[in-house]
Amino acid sequence: MIWGFRFHKMKERIFVDKTEIVAGVTFGNSATRMSWKADELQEITIMKIEEKKLFKKQMVEMISIRKKSQPMGTPIKYEKSDEKYWEGYKKQLEEFCKKNRINFKDFTKGPMPGAPGAAPQG
Repeated sequence: MIWGFRFHKMKERIFVDKTEIVAGVTFGNSATRMSWKADELQEITIMKIEEKKLFKKQMVEMISIRKKSQPMGTPIKYEKSDEKYWEGYKKQLEEFCKKNRINFKDFTKGPMPGAPGAAPQG
């Protein structure tokens, strides 16, 4: 299981520059900015996770940003919440990772390794 920050029912924005990612998050009337420089990052992963919503389970897409300083630590979670720019974020992050030689994994296009229906490894 991946633990991290969850941002629910708020405006979310991700800005991708040549060497930095900035996420702007608004909680009601207050805003917070988080940023990561390319040389700090180890991996960016986009995946689907199952989450409980009231009385049912639902698949949710999530961006996980892992820093080099926390290889076994807590990744930062950024979840899709009816975000109309979501596909653009994924494309920009993939390009950012290629340019800056950062590991990028997008498991929304197919099953994650070890998941039911995934091809056996090895």
